[in-house]
Amino acid sequence: MSDTTDDKPAPSIGDPLLAALRQLPSHAMDGGPEARLQRQARAAYARSFDSSGSAWSSSFTTLAGRAAVPVLLAGIVGLYMTWAFAAATALLH
Repeated sequence: MSDTTDDKPAPSIGDPLLAALRQLPSHAMDGGPEARLQRQARAAYARSFDSSGSAWSSSFTTLAGRAAVPVLLAGIVGLYMTWAFAAATALLH
């Protein structure tokens, strides 16, 4: 495949909308999406090691948050399964 644009039809030269669009200022890009993603990743990495609290409190908070989600999810699934079996048993009797 070639990168030429010979396949596309040429825009009309007398189109006032295209002429107005050409006169708009162009937006200066900051190096592309890769550079933006790399800056965001570096900022997130730096924030993860930010010393805003003690190491023990932040690791305890993280551990508690990571443990609470699976425990809560397992509890909800257990309640649903209990209800489902009770409803199925009631329907069969």
